[in-house]
Amino acid sequence: MAVELTDEAARERIQTDLDRNLLVQAGAGAGKTHALIGRMVEIVRTGREEVQHLAAITFTKKAAGEMRARFHRALRTALEATEPSDRCHARLAEAIDRVDQCYIGTIHAF
Repeated sequence: MAVELTDEAARERIQTDLDRNLLVQAGAGAGKTHALIGRMVEIVRTGREEVQHLAAITFTKKAAGEMRARFHRALRTALEATEPSDRCHARLAEAIDRVDQCYIGTIHAF
């Protein structure tokens, strides 16, 4: 039996409401990074923006490194879930090739 989270609507909005800026505020371990990465993948997948125009800012170098690795994995997972004939397939493949051009780093370095 799946448990529905009390903030399920907010989590869904993070993934789907891509044409507006959102502030996501939650405690440690609540899934902010997971939600942000999902949003970034959706932005690339839908063609709203290219990966090199995205930025994700965190507080520590360790968190930035983990976020970059998770974003790369999420792009690969999304690519594997699409058919080569699907238009988003090419966008995701290009994003994987250019993921190093996406700024994922600390607020101090930004």
